[in-house]
Amino acid sequence: MNDRPAPAPSARSGTAATPRRRGGRLVAVLLATAVLLPSPAAPAIDAAEVAAAEPLVTLAPATGVDPTAAASPKAAPAASPKTTITADLPASITISRYGTRTKAKLKVTATGKKLRYTWQVSKPGSRHWKKVKKGTSATLTVTTKWRAGTKFRVVVTGTKGKAVSRTTTLKVLQPSLTPAADAQAKFGLTGLRQGVDLSAYQAGASIPTIAAWAGNGGVMLLRTASGARPVRTDYVSLCTGAKGNTGRVPVVEDCAYRGFAKAARAKRLRIGHYWFNGWIDSTDPTANQVFANGYTVVDSARDFVAWLIADGGYTKTSTDPLVLDIENGRAWTSKSGGKKYTASLRAWNPQEATAFLQTVRQLLTGQGYQANLYVYMSANAASRRAADGSYVWAPLAGSVRLWVASWGTDNGRVPDKLPATGPWQTWSIWQYSSNLRIPGSRAGALDADLVRPHAWTPLELPQPSTGPGGWLTTEVGLGRGIG
Repeated sequence: MNDRPAPAPSARSGTAATPRRRGGRLVAVLLATAVLLPSPAAPAIDAAEVAAAEPLVTLAPATGVDPTAAASPKAAPAASPKTTITADLPASITISRYGTRTKAKLKVTATGKKLRYTWQVSKPGSRHWKKVKKGTSATLTVTTKWRAGTKFRVVVTGTKGKAVSRTTTLKVLQPSLTPAADAQAKFGLTGLRQGVDLSAYQAGASIPTIAAWAGNGGVMLLRTASGARPVRTDYVSLCTGAKGNTGRVPVVEDCAYRGFAKAARAKRLRIGHYWFNGWIDSTDPTANQVFANGYTVVDSARDFVAWLIADGGYTKTSTDPLVLDIENGRAWTSKSGGKKYTASLRAWNPQEATAFLQTVRQLLTGQGYQANLYVYMSANAASRRAADGSYVWAPLAGSVRLWVASWGTDNGRVPDKLPATGPWQTWSIWQYSSNLRIPGSRAGALDADLVRPHAWTPLELPQPSTGPGGWLTTEVGLGRGIG
């Protein structure tokens, strides 16, 4: 309804007469179906007189009450706003197939009344659109369940029509198969080589396939052993499925080490060897050595060197990286004397690391071998500072090389930033992702590495010293290694 005056009666309307007032006289205009009949009680009124009459007042049909005397005129209702998208979708959206950014959010902003949202999806190469299940809000989360090239749009419906968003296309970043070339182009580096680090977790991997990916000068870094399990701990071999027990020492040789080393050398890959820092007497928080059973840093170094020479193909001309992997382990629960003990394996500190590396050097050089020593740690760990502001790992920085882990979004591609290295001037090996995929490798996700040209050149070490910040002197003859 509206407040406009009723239209004047038509001579053909067939409606009843409409009373009108003028100057106190009541004039009735009678309308017939076809003929206008004059009233005998009142003179006829011509059209000019009617046109000049004062504004008409319409009486209520039944009561004769004047409606304008009781109510003020009403304002016209505001028109509903037109449905409009004010913040549209981007032309494309990018996510990673693996890593930390495997999903992203699409969002539109719209104006209108009683808005409803219907998201639609179109498969790559298709012209047909299909509703997205539960896609009924202003946002839509896009994940890797959709393939690259998938298109999205949203239809916004309100009381004043519809608005269709721009179409956005999904891009999915896959792991790169050319990380060395990528990093050289991105950071202006030269001479980089690419490779992977392997352990029993990749038992059964195709070394020829990985070698073909790594290319000329490719690299393979192998876990020699791990002391991550406490003494007298049952385990199942990742290589054979056979049951085993650590026994009196908290360390076992990696079951894939010997086979990987032999296969890698046969493919002319450059290899490195690493020891995962494990349970030792100084990391065992129990008074009765429930977890380490008195196993020491020196024991660890002796066993590392023994397996390196026996199974790693290490010769007196080798300059392979020899790495202490410094990182936290998991929590374990062990029993002793009818009581349960729970403790988490912590990463070795600089003093423990120094003792291990110095022992390895003495054992090797004493037999005529070379020692190209490294530590492996995260960029955050390398950058850690002491209370006085100095770098915690500064005592080692001038004597051993750094293999640093810095993954960025961990999508199998080279991150956009070079890793932080703390007191080291640069990195020698960079583990840039844990999500490399090599087709045909039978290994699933792989730790991926970039290697600088100097990585196989040993550093000159200072003489052993007990002074502040110097190397710790160790007695190589001490300890109870398993060899």
